[in-house]
Amino acid sequence: TVFVAEMAPLDLMPHSVHLFLEWVGHDLLAGSSFHRNARHVIQAGPTSYFANSGANVRKGYVENRLTSVSFQEYSPEFPHVKYTMGFAGRPGGPDWYVSTMDNTSNHGPGGQSSYALASEADPCFAKVISGFDAVDRVHEGAVKPGWYNGLEKNVGIKKVRLLPKDELISS
Repeated sequence: TVFVAEMAPLDLMPHSVHLFLEWVGHDLLAGSSFHRNARHVIQAGPTSYFANSGANVRKGYVENRLTSVSFQEYSPEFPHVKYTMGFAGRPGGPDWYVSTMDNTSNHGPGGQSSYALASEADPCFAKVISGFDAVDRVHEGAVKPGWYNGLEKNVGIKKVRLLPKDELISS
């Protein structure tokens, strides 16, 4: 199962796009998983799944000093609408998510009031352009009991690669 994402315009989100592309270039996303279904987002990050159970997936991020954004970059011209991708936490990363609904209010400026700077927003750095059914299938996954909504079965990320523009699949 595959989904294809297109990065945000570089003039809007240069730092966040660069960080995600560094992860791709260092092959850090392979072996990670979608591990949380918070209902409004499905969250992925350096968490193992059945094929690499117990692996220290976070190690590569730390060794390459690519664990998070340096600052909470945000552009109102690229908001957190359904099927966009954003960095989770403060500072954002290495966990990231795909919005399963319009999260402009939830993850845009002022949406995460539990953080020290309540006016900050999560960086929104890409949008899914095909494979919506793959995102929806993860979103339908059963969750463990409790507030965190961890998936009962993490969904592994086997490979992430850059596609030349002529190979892009859009829907």
